[in-house]
Amino acid sequence: MTSDDDTVVVTGTGRASAAPDVLVLDLRLEGHGHTVGEALTALTRASRACHDALPGETLRTHGLGVHPRHDRQGERSGHTAYQSLQLRTGDPARAGELVQVLGEAVGDALGVEGVRHEVADTAALLRQARERAFGDAVERAEQYAELAGRVLLGVRRVREPGTGGPRPPADHGARMAVAAGPVVDPAEHEVTAAVEVAWQLEA
Repeated sequence: MTSDDDTVVVTGTGRASAAPDVLVLDLRLEGHGHTVGEALTALTRASRACHDALPGETLRTHGLGVHPRHDRQGERSGHTAYQSLQLRTGDPARAGELVQVLGEAVGDALGVEGVRHEVADTAALLRQARERAFGDAVERAEQYAELAGRVLLGVRRVREPGTGGPRPPADHGARMAVAAGPVVDPAEHEVTAAVEVAWQLEA
């Protein structure tokens, strides 16, 4: 039998990162009018202009609605119709270009609510992060065993406390210039993994 005195338990961490391969634009279109019908007509024009400006791209609707608009005195002054759209494309470097094209086609009816760069498949990154986490655990355990004047034997248990999904770290300097529109810096995406490993120590 072994006791806790014959065990060393460590937690290893590992990270892996990759350049993004997907661009996501969250867009909002608005149409204004004195009546609901006028607001919807204005929104329809903006929506058609948006789709016509990006042939071959898929724009998915995530929200649609109409609400009254009020002036500073709280009196109703008209209505606003809105449509929330999401554009996903496989060219992360086109963010500035796409925003420029949409701005010219749609005008003041366009709002850009978010720009994200993602990694489509994070499975390989997670495997790499787990390998590095286990390697980190081995290095820690060997050091502790050496400091204690003991020798590592077999692994008694392995537990995964949790993993972290893709997240953009601080700007890594990979600036991508585009033919038109603002310059957008796609940050690399990073995944993290952690593993808790218990080793038996030689008595």
